[in-house]
Amino acid sequence: MEEQKDKLERIYQKLNEEDTVLKKWNESIIPKIILLFPSIAFALTFLKVNTDKSILDLLIFIGVGCLLIAGGIFLNYFLSNGK
Repeated sequence: MEEQKDKLERIYQKLNEEDTVLKKWNESIIPKIILLFPSIAFALTFLKVNTDKSILDLLIFIGVGCLLIAGGIFLNYFLSNGK
């Protein structure tokens, strides 16, 4: 019990010693734009090419794709976890 208390005190002291530097949202705006550009370009070209489609169709298309990818990841996890 005393050992756990000492460990927690050391962790607490270490957390208080470190100076965490918080960045503002606009400090690294270029990497954020680079990350968001492909998604925005895909959405705009999807709506430009498929003029009869709506934003709801775009969201359904993206959602089904995400569900398929997540299903594959979970299936892989459950199959590899059994070994």
